Amino acid sequence: MEEKLAVANDLREKEQYGEAAKIYTECLMELVKINDPEGLIHCLGGQSLIYKILSRQSRDRTYKNLTLSFAAEAYRIGIENSHTIDGRVLSIAYSSYGDALLMDGRFPEAFPLFQKSLEVSTAGVPEKGRLKAHIGGIKYVLGRKEEGIKEIEEALSDIRTGDMETYAIRVWETGALNGLAKIYALEGQKEKAAQIITESLQIALDHKLTIREREAQEIQAKISSGSKDFSL
Repeated sequence: MEEKLAVANDLREKEQYGEAAKIYTECLMELVKINDPEGLIHCLGGQSLIYKILSRQSRDRTYKNLTLSFAAEAYRIGIENSHTIDGRVLSIAYSSYGDALLMDGRFPEAFPLFQKSLEVSTAGVPEKGRLKAHIGGIKYVLGRKEEGIKEIEEALSDIRTGDMETYAIRVWETGALNGLAKIYALEGQKEKAAQIITESLQIALDHKLTIREREAQEIQAKISSGSKDFSL
């Protein structure tokens, strides 16, 4: 089952969403049968992320609803099994739902979920850095701008304590860089924003992060044009 979920994750990162969703669904049906809460959280969280990406590409409400539904179910399972599952998996349950709420613009609701995700996580410093980057971004949106920027920059340093040849580390790193670039653009610091997004794009190209590459290109185009129409 772990191998199948890993394949589904890999297909998702390669933007083969239909094939990834098919494997996730097969896993879901088996995991329900054996009542494996940790496996279900990984599976549902992975599926939610597929629909989040598709929602951003098409703006179709169906994808948004699916994102929220799968993430909410992962969260429910996490809460119901919070005393028996690993802290890292419980953290994923919180952050998956928090991420879905962010996509829906529900920042005040997402904030405590990411805080709780960081609190219960037993993951290493780099993975906790990923969570801190989200928290920093939410703080910025909620008006705690200086505090939010500082937290994202600290999160980026935390992420970079990991093995920089690891795929996940580079995904988290570029995610934090993309967030910083958008914030500096919003703050009117166009040159700094352009420098950060150029760095992120180069990392994505060097490490074949196709989703991050497209995100960085879109952000770069907006920064170049002077647009501030960013989703945070």
